[in-house]
Amino acid sequence: MAYLIVDAVFAIAFAVTVRRHPTLDGPREWLAACIALFAGFLGICLRGVIPDFVSIVMANSLVLAGVICVWIGIRVFFRLRRHWWLFALFVLPAAVLLGLFTTVWPSVSARQIIMSVFIIAISLCIIRDIRRQRGFALLMETNLLIGFLGAEAVIHAIRLITLIMTPAITGSYILSPEQPDRVFFILLFFTGTARLLIMVTLISARLQGELNQLATQDSLTQLPNRRLLLERLKHGIDVARRNGKQLALLMLDLDRFKAVNDSMGHAAGDELLQQVAVRIRTRLRDVDTVARLGGDEFIVLLEDIVHPEDAARVAEDIVADLSRPFQLSSANENDPESGREVKIGASIGISLHPQHSDNPELLMDQADNAMYEAKQAGRGCFAYFSEEITTVVRKRIALENRLRRAIEQQELRVFYQPQLDMINGRIIGAEALVRWQSPTEGLIPPIHFIPIAEETGLILTIGEWVLRETCRQGQRWKAAGFLPLTLAVNVSPQQFRRCDINKLVATVLAETGFPAGQLELELTESGLMENQDKAVEVLNNLRAQGIRLAIDDFGTGYSSLAYLKRFPVDVLKIDKSFIDDIPHLQDDMEITATIIAMGHTLGFKVLAEGVETQEQLDFLRKKGCDAYQGYFASKPIPAEDFAELLSAQHKNGDDLDKTINHLETTGQS
Repeated sequence: MAYLIVDAVFAIAFAVTVRRHPTLDGPREWLAACIALFAGFLGICLRGVIPDFVSIVMANSLVLAGVICVWIGIRVFFRLRRHWWLFALFVLPAAVLLGLFTTVWPSVSARQIIMSVFIIAISLCIIRDIRRQRGFALLMETNLLIGFLGAEAVIHAIRLITLIMTPAITGSYILSPEQPDRVFFILLFFTGTARLLIMVTLISARLQGELNQLATQDSLTQLPNRRLLLERLKHGIDVARRNGKQLALLMLDLDRFKAVNDSMGHAAGDELLQQVAVRIRTRLRDVDTVARLGGDEFIVLLEDIVHPEDAARVAEDIVADLSRPFQLSSANENDPESGREVKIGASIGISLHPQHSDNPELLMDQADNAMYEAKQAGRGCFAYFSEEITTVVRKRIALENRLRRAIEQQELRVFYQPQLDMINGRIIGAEALVRWQSPTEGLIPPIHFIPIAEETGLILTIGEWVLRETCRQGQRWKAAGFLPLTLAVNVSPQQFRRCDINKLVATVLAETGFPAGQLELELTESGLMENQDKAVEVLNNLRAQGIRLAIDDFGTGYSSLAYLKRFPVDVLKIDKSFIDDIPHLQDDMEITATIIAMGHTLGFKVLAEGVETQEQLDFLRKKGCDAYQGYFASKPIPAEDFAELLSAQHKNGDDLDKTINHLETTGQS
């Protein structure tokens, strides 16, 4: 009787839920479960009033059907597929067996064993499904549900063992005073009631979650709304202020959206907005936020950006993506075949923290004002709240785009700066330096484009090209009969960190045939210190290939003896900043002398960069520096001119002064 009352109460609760929230998955199946369980237990209670076959077989089958309805309801509640064939899998075999044991072999134990086995199996399946698909927001409720389902399975398992060891007499049933199942049913009553209560709690938690979602999400695009964006923006400003970071706010308005909405209808406009939301999301990192403010206005929050132009790159990518055609399934009712493909655009305004403001509402207003500036500038572009930043960033972005085209159109060149022996003045090598030969602007120095290449990742492509071109040229000089030269190629920190430099070098050397012992890779101190253990491993692998290794710009970074002892380096290159003021600045002279002495003590060769005067050369020679490079000997020159320099040196007997005189005569120094 207690089961009947509990099932009736929860049936009413689930019926009310289904009526008030018809789209909520789960309660409808649980309502069916309560009805089935109520009918099943009612049949058991009426045993003696109705035929045994009905009270035993049909009633137990209804109880089993109710348990399966609970299982199906849980599956749909947790967004798993419905499996109505579970009825056939569990109920039909159970009904057949129950009928068999009622008519052929009327054994109470056999019937109860069947029910316990099936219910244990169903409980384990439900626990498996809950564990496969449960949200963090419902973790506490689902853990409780798993616990009570496990307890029911354990109770049935104990009952199963008891029935097998002490079978009941034929013909007795649960209403018999001698029947030991009363304790078992009392325990099941408590666990079953608790299970139903937890299911009601799950419904309440799910509804509360959906209410919170409606309060913070746009219902059409499922993006955060203005409220949630402001919360994240405030938090982002706090984090940025604490860590000294920057963030950007991008206000985005669709161009020509109203024309699509008016001509094709609101359904097409809604579908277009959904597709726009998807395209914007694909252009962002996981830490970024895109929200819809309403209508055709979106806003993007970019946290933890390094440079102001990072926001412009994202803006350009979004503008380019939204300029591509959209395919809509919704069409005009009067002309179903019209307007399937539509083209729109976007204008974006950008405000920055901390450059423009640290107030969330003010940042949004500034981004909005900048967006209108972008529209007035011709649409399909971006604008910063500051006109000065807009001008600088647009120039920088334009240069980046030109650099990409320059790489594709092979406008880059490798120049070579001679490295000379300090004692005899013989050219012993050269440093390969990249230059950009623009058809319109002439020779562009690396200071204007290498920083952009580093920021955008283009340095990986440029670095690989310089390495390959240098090795090819070195092999040509070798084939031409010139004495062996060491060619030094710079490796950027990004190359060292992001690509397999060992594999790249091995591939290039195999392709070009250039000897590994004549290739020298120059690495910066900062690049090596980012991950010392990995750096040591990479350098050892390079050394195993026979590659020479040099530390570039030595003295400007960490300059630690501890890491110098670990790294298998051949050459230290003294940075130009220490050479510039020799012999006028005593401190630089002492630092330079110390680096030379330290390098020799550790077994390294020492090369000075940026030597421009005879006084500097005399000082370095006096202190025992091994080699030098700089404008005093030659500026970086094209491969053809460098070959002439080698030829001149050979003709003039490897004398430095004669070589320099030859350069001055030919106008190449």
